[in-house]
Amino acid sequence: MGDGRAPAPTRRPPPDATDAAEGRRRPDRLLRRAGTASQLALGGLLASSPLIDAAGLGSSPAFLLGGLLLGLPHGAVDHLVPAWLSARARPLSARVALLAAYTAVAGAGLAAFRAAPDLALVGFLTVSVVHFGTADEAFHAERDRRPIRPRVAAVLAYGGPPVVIPLVLWRDQVDPLLAAVAPEAPALLTVEVRALALATVLCAVAATALRDACAGRARDAVQPVLLAALFSTVPPSLAIGAYFAAWHSCRHVARLLRHDPRNAADLGAGRVGPPLRRFARQAAAPTVVAVTALLALVSWPGQRADPLPAAVAVLAALTLPHAALVAWTDRRVPVLRRPTR
Repeated sequence: MGDGRAPAPTRRPPPDATDAAEGRRRPDRLLRRAGTASQLALGGLLASSPLIDAAGLGSSPAFLLGGLLLGLPHGAVDHLVPAWLSARARPLSARVALLAAYTAVAGAGLAAFRAAPDLALVGFLTVSVVHFGTADEAFHAERDRRPIRPRVAAVLAYGGPPVVIPLVLWRDQVDPLLAAVAPEAPALLTVEVRALALATVLCAVAATALRDACAGRARDAVQPVLLAALFSTVPPSLAIGAYFAAWHSCRHVARLLRHDPRNAADLGAGRVGPPLRRFARQAAAPTVVAVTALLALVSWPGQRADPLPAAVAVLAALTLPHAALVAWTDRRVPVLRRPTR
């Protein structure tokens, strides 16, 4: 017999909580596609390595410079990212201050290359390993809608192959470039240092691939192995240029499209064209400024005929504030929700 009271209503979670929980279970579509595209691009290059070797292609520095220039826009909107991730509008003075600090850090990096090029280059290589590795870890975390917590082994597995493997397996091509930028750098990187670094990276690749395979992430398990194979078989100028443009920059741009709040409606409806055009407009002016400054430096009176050392020094200097800002961003990116339609 009832007591005359109506049954208590069943409590249901609010729609946004349900959507967030569902979103965390579904990989982000844009980032998943960007990851697949970059994997296919470098996989195709790796599959073509016998033809590249037979034709004697891939060793020209033009591939390296071309890839670096194609990937340059991925850092061109760094000054906008803090505002995208902020809960409130940032005043113009804050953005100007950020640009000033960004320029100052890049200038300090360029000054370090002029004052102590050997130590600066070794430091840049170390920063590159960390930056490349944490970028892939953050990309995977955002794709899977989980907090960004980079694992040391995974950082080495993803960031080590583009830097360490060419230093060990392609010394005949890499050391002349290092010596052109910093004459004593090849001597600092002794055979023992390079061998230890390679062993560490290969162990990290194996451990990361095994961990992802055991967790059922077969595609992720393939990725560090793919990078290790690519940089072992494809000449470094082509491999690094392709990696920077088609892997590192492509994945970072996909993350940036997700971070810009104005893209939410388009991405929620599956439209990538408008966000890409918006990004192109935002990145155009900073990219032109960076390329102009680069051309001015390499064509400065008295500059050596080979523009590559100056170009590498400038791009390395720009990497320092970019890597710092990306690291700051990774600590503040919320777990992505599934876009609403």
